[in-house]
This record gives sequence, structure tokens and C-alpha cells, in this order.
Amino acid sequence: MKTQSTWNKYVHAPFKKVVAFDLLCMAMGMPIGAGLATAFLTGDIYKLIPWVMENARHLM
Repeated sequence: MKTQSTWNKYVHAPFKKVVAFDLLCMAMGMPIGAGLATAFLTGDIYKLIPWVMENARHLM
């Protein structure tokens, strides 16, 4: 009789797809993080914050 592990019980996705999804998220997150780090280091973040706040009103 085969017992089910916690992984098989709650996550019904193949391991390769989970790894591919993680790599995709990391590939998208690295440029975003690099851009934010550059904005902080150059001081442009203070120009970016009002733009984000102004455009965030349209989403709410």
C-alpha cells in the first residue's frame, strides 16, 4: 500500500512545473529588484513615489 506524503496530498502539481514557475518568478523579480535598487541609490525613488501614488488611485 502506498502512503501519501503531505506534498502529494496538498499540492497536485508536478515538481518540474513548480520549479519552472519559481524560475519564472525569479527571472521577473531580478530586473524589478535591480531597478528599485538603482532608483534608491541614485535618489530617483523620490520622483517615483509620487508617480506611483498618483497612478494607484486609478486602481482603487
